[in-house]
Amino acid sequence: MNKPVAKLTALDGQWKQDAAEHPITLSFKDGGVSARAGCNGMFGPVSLEDGKLVSKQLASTLMMCAPEAMERDRALAAFLAAKPAVQLNGDKLMLQAGDKTLSFERQPSLEGGVTRFVYVAAERKPCTGVAPMHCLQIRESKDQPWQLHYGEIEGFKPEPGIAYRLRLKEFKVANPPADASSIRWVLDMVVEQEVVSK
Repeated sequence: MNKPVAKLTALDGQWKQDAAEHPITLSFKDGGVSARAGCNGMFGPVSLEDGKLVSKQLASTLMMCAPEAMERDRALAAFLAAKPAVQLNGDKLMLQAGDKTLSFERQPSLEGGVTRFVYVAAERKPCTGVAPMHCLQIRESKDQPWQLHYGEIEGFKPEPGIAYRLRLKEFKVANPPADASSIRWVLDMVVEQEVVSK
């Protein structure tokens, strides 16, 4: 049973849109929200008034991205400005404004992980793990050469032709399988992204 939310702190944490090709992510903390739909990050204070999420003018980063990603940003900004009604059912969150409903799932806590910043190249490179595959190219600073990353970053879906800088949480994996990494990377935030021309 979905229930109206009485306290904003009930939303604290990370949320990811269910079953979407380009999922929206929301993060609530200390009376504020940060949101991302595809290009720029939006952030600012929010309050809960009569079961509706009220955002005071959200600020936004100002990156240029592919037109469809920027359109997703515009749609999310308009949705949040419409004071969506908030309903919570355990780890499921629903926001509804007009005839549009967005559903989200609470993400595991990133508390306790080590924060890392990495750059991700705009294109994958062929590599060989257990079988031939295409690996992400990563580096921690711009003056380092690219290195192959034999795995994925949880919560991160890169689009070809776009380079990223990410803030990650790194966790140790106890007793990993023989062909798996002993560390796990989870996306915390896309810090910046840019379209890279070929």
